[in-house]
Amino acid sequence: MKLIKKGKAKDIYKLDKDNLIFHFTDRVSAFDVVMSDTIPYKGKVLCDFTVFWFSSLNIKNHFIRRIDKDKILVRELSVFPIESIIRGYLYGSLYSRIKEKKYYNIPNELITLIDNGEFVIGSKLPCLIFDPTTKSDEHDVPITEEQAIENGMVNEDEIKKIKSLSIDLYNQMDKIIKLSNFILADVKFEFGKEPISNEVVLVDSLGPDEYRLWDMDKYRPGVLQDSFDKQILRDWLVETGFKKTIDDYSKQGIKPIPPHLPTNIVKKISDRYIEAFERVTNTDFKKNDF
Repeated sequence: MKLIKKGKAKDIYKLDKDNLIFHFTDRVSAFDVVMSDTIPYKGKVLCDFTVFWFSSLNIKNHFIRRIDKDKILVRELSVFPIESIIRGYLYGSLYSRIKEKKYYNIPNELITLIDNGEFVIGSKLPCLIFDPTTKSDEHDVPITEEQAIENGMVNEDEIKKIKSLSIDLYNQMDKIIKLSNFILADVKFEFGKEPISNEVVLVDSLGPDEYRLWDMDKYRPGVLQDSFDKQILRDWLVETGFKKTIDDYSKQGIKPIPPHLPTNIVKKISDRYIEAFERVTNTDFKKNDF
């Protein structure tokens, strides 16, 4: 077994010529910087979630079986070099782009509504938006469907299929998540291709690192939402001024040494991940067993 990729939160090992092992770690990152402190049980929650979604969603995927509390065995496939993001609400980087009048991937009718001031941060969008990005270990960059085709990342049929599958998967997840009194604000998918049939299949993982959940009872358009993911960490980095440090360092093409996280922040993030899993799956989280 050979380590072939050390990601921000997940390590990938080559097991043999056809299969990989995904190790979901307790590492946590924000604004493309990996923190020096880990989040207890985060890796297992992400592994539990991935197994749940791969087993629940009606789509072919590369999952084979679980082999440990924080590890799964998957088939190695050729992966499309784009991340497929579906947005149901005006939030995150989409909201930031709109403030800067960067309207790519946004339907013209929605641009008109936004320019008329009819939408605020956190507003539910009148339609789902397919908002792909590049796939990078450093920083993902939004792209249009046309750019993805022109850059040779996908062909026209593939991007249409990826878009269609992504919207369908969002709707499937949304139905399940609504039962737990959550709102699915947005979600990121990755896809691969079967070597013989060229069929597009779901790959990678699905958990709070890939989607944004809001409590339905606390949802209020026009304000920052309380997210059940690592938003707690992002907010803390902004409040302490470290986000500005990250921005200043990025201008020089380097990353700063991350600060140590307070115990209460670490616990709050861990508790949020666990609560999200228990509510969505309607099961108790087992810290050591699987």
